[in-house]
Amino acid sequence: MSRLIAVAVCVLLTLSATGQQRKQTVVLNDGSRISGTIVGDTTGYLKIKVLAPQVIRIDKSQVSSVEALKYPVKRSLKTSGYYIRLSAGVLSGKNENSNLNSLSFNLSNGYQLANGLAIGIGTGREEMDVVLVPLYADIRYTPLNSRISPYFWIKAGHGFAVSDQEGTYYAYDQANSKTEGGFLFNTGAGISMFTWKKTAINIGFGYRYQKIMLSQDLHWWGGGSVLQTMTDINRLEFHLGFVFM
Repeated sequence: MSRLIAVAVCVLLTLSATGQQRKQTVVLNDGSRISGTIVGDTTGYLKIKVLAPQVIRIDKSQVSSVEALKYPVKRSLKTSGYYIRLSAGVLSGKNENSNLNSLSFNLSNGYQLANGLAIGIGTGREEMDVVLVPLYADIRYTPLNSRISPYFWIKAGHGFAVSDQEGTYYAYDQANSKTEGGFLFNTGAGISMFTWKKTAINIGFGYRYQKIMLSQDLHWWGGGSVLQTMTDINRLEFHLGFVFM
C-alpha cells in the first residue's frame, strides 16, 4: 500500500505542476490590458498566447507591468452546480488470517452549493471479503475559497453483496448459503487541488465500515433452521480522485 500511496502522490504533484501554468495580465503604457499566457520572453519582446493557437508579440517598451491572474475557487470552478466525481482507492485492514489490501472504485454525482457544501449520491465496486456494489448518500464540505483546500466527507448507505463470503459452512449443502450486504459508513478528510478550470484533484484518507450477513440452512434429523452470521468489517481508506463541474 505504501508504494501505491507514493505513486499517487507523485501523480498528484505532476498534475499540480501542469496546472500551475497560469494566465497573466500585461498592462501597456496607455493603460490597456492584455490577458494570456506568456510563452516567450526575450530582451525586447514578450510573446503572449491569447487564444490557442494565437500568439501576439509586444514590444517591451510598450509594457508598463505584468500581473499574475489569481484563480480562487470562485473563478476557476463553479461554486454551485452539478458535479461528477471519480475515484479509485485502496481499502486496508485485516481479517482473522492476515492483512488485506483491496481496490475500490467509486462514481458519484450531485450538486455543490455556493458555501462549499456538496450533496450527492454514488455507487461503485469494492471488495471486502466479498465483492460489494455500494449505494450511498455523499456529503462533502470544502471550506476554503482557494486553489488548494482541505475537504471533509461523510458517506452512508447500503452495500449489496454480489459474491459469496468465504468462511466456515455448517450445512451439508453449501448451495443453501446466501451472503447479504448491509449498512455502510465512510468518513475522512483530504486535500482538493483545483489544477484546471472546473476540474479538481482529490487525495484523501478515511475510515470505512461495512456490515455483511451470511445466512446458511442447517439440516439435521429431518428438520432444519437458518444460521445467520454477522460480520463487521473495518478498513482504512486511501483514495485519489477527480471532480468535474
